[in-house]
Amino acid sequence: MSAGQVSDIPTGLMFEPAPTAPSTFNVLLFGKPKSGKSTAAATAPGPILWLNAEGPGALGYARKTAADRGTRILEVALNAHTPNPAGVLNEVYRHVREGRDPKVETVVIDTLAKVREALIGQLVQKGSKNSLPQYGQVADKLGGFINSMRDLPVNLVLLAHVDSKESEGEGRIVDPLIGGKLTETVPGEVDVVAYTSMLPDEDGTRRYYGQLVEGKGRTAGDRSGALAGERGFRELNLTEWLAVYRAALTPDESDLPWEPPKGDALPAPVDVDPSVEDAEPPQGALLDDQAVASV
Repeated sequence: MSAGQVSDIPTGLMFEPAPTAPSTFNVLLFGKPKSGKSTAAATAPGPILWLNAEGPGALGYARKTAADRGTRILEVALNAHTPNPAGVLNEVYRHVREGRDPKVETVVIDTLAKVREALIGQLVQKGSKNSLPQYGQVADKLGGFINSMRDLPVNLVLLAHVDSKESEGEGRIVDPLIGGKLTETVPGEVDVVAYTSMLPDEDGTRRYYGQLVEGKGRTAGDRSGALAGERGFRELNLTEWLAVYRAALTPDESDLPWEPPKGDALPAPVDVDPSVEDAEPPQGALLDDQAVASV
């Protein structure tokens, strides 16, 4: 290269522009059966593409909830008779990535453990000398699918049951039931992790909540820091959660001193009966297993 000639090869770091407030989020809901997971997922913005590995009867109330909210569920079944579960995941990803019709705003995976079981049935040859690497392929497939979906402009809602165990050093540990190394890695890949539970009002009305701070050995968290509030939990309504999440992460761009920061303009919380609100102790202690009703 002659003197004075400028190379067209870029040097140094390429800095990304500062993003605006997120338009979507990724949520992991886990809890005992009948604790409000599926109903909560149906409150997410729709239309909702629902990958259902829990059987044909699992979406009855979720469909009603979505219909009552003026949206719909587009179900993709995944079960023991599905010949190519990995191919189904591929097509779900392509459908969303390419914006195919019908376009969706939310994707629900119900449940992670059952989807993993379907992949094991396809990719793992029981008794084979290569079974350990094959389980690794399952983790790579499901983990890669989750990470790829997380990066698309769509809400991602992951549902899981509970994996509860006792630890000598830490006492009881309550994790989402996923399986293998994904139990440890998936919660770190999403924006919000919440433990779901039902608490009755004084009049017997059932209300469903998400615990958003760690407590009682349960994994939980929220990157915005806004959803937990002072009590550590929030009534399950994912459309409202998204609005609060976005508002908390919206930069304050106002140069007018008399205007409040945009991040402070949070939407009103979900209407909670005062008798329930007053009756609950703070910091997630309210979500005690003894209060979870079996229905």
